[in-house]
Amino acid sequence: KVTSRVMRGIMIHKIMRAFFTKVFPVLFYGLLFVFLAVYLQSIDYSVFKDVQLNWGFLAVAFTFGLFFRYWSAYIWVVLLRNLGASNVRLSRDLIYIYAKSWLGRYIPGTAPWILGKIYFASKQGISKNKLAVSSLLEGALQIAVLLAISLLLLVSDTRLDIIGSEYKFLMILGLLGCFISLLPPAFNFFVALAYRLFKKKTLALEHYASTRTISTGAAMYTVGALINGVSLFFIAKAMYPDLGYEQLSFVIGVGTLAGAVSMLAVFAPSGLGVREGIQLALLSLIMPTEIALLVTVATRLLSLLCDGCFYGLNLMFVRKKG
Repeated sequence: KVTSRVMRGIMIHKIMRAFFTKVFPVLFYGLLFVFLAVYLQSIDYSVFKDVQLNWGFLAVAFTFGLFFRYWSAYIWVVLLRNLGASNVRLSRDLIYIYAKSWLGRYIPGTAPWILGKIYFASKQGISKNKLAVSSLLEGALQIAVLLAISLLLLVSDTRLDIIGSEYKFLMILGLLGCFISLLPPAFNFFVALAYRLFKKKTLALEHYASTRTISTGAAMYTVGALINGVSLFFIAKAMYPDLGYEQLSFVIGVGTLAGAVSMLAVFAPSGLGVREGIQLALLSLIMPTEIALLVTVATRLLSLLCDGCFYGLNLMFVRKKG
């Protein structure tokens, strides 16, 4: 019996190794191609007919959007270093790996985004355990920070009376749940439990996240959320020049709320449909509905452009490096 268990374990290990070395890259790029095609076909390009755009504001929005992606890659590296990953620095290779894995968000579910970083970055000699913990921490931090900012900026706004008090209460409960789960004892407990269930092993204490690691990541993601929110504001400004700068905080709140809910909607590729629904409903409070529809579609297109440029630029830098 002992021998058969050992042989079975060896066989499972070989199958998993073959999957991650041969099948995973093909599956990742294949699914990415398919869902990107679906994503592009789902966009209604006809809404831009006869629309006059302010290309200057769009350029500002693109700059903020692209910077947000580089900032996110930097946060990832900082989290890895704070978790004790050795020989990790903000290099061309790691930024390219992050940009490539970032495209995995267009595949439904959070697994492709997380597994992409673990698979590709482990080829650089980074501990898979550190990569797994940092990826889970990234997702939890983003959702918690986005919910916190949106609640701070929107809940007290009288224009949101269209949202029932019961939904606001659920948002607050969701935020409290995120913060409790990010307390080091709770977060490390859930990570260790997941590791034990999947790996049938105990996660070493050296892989646990400290208070400093979590608080640093939360502060950095707060900055990132504001950067991304400013990008949305200038997209809206490009479509609706009458949008005043006094609406900046409201638009940032809309962007962060839409981002948080779309991350929770793991069934939709890159939150497709969920993000747009929230943006359309809330932006219609400060601009005509038809303009709000333009903004939601333009946000998707600009986001796709930023993602493509983020990947393409870093692919070029890596190839130039040789």
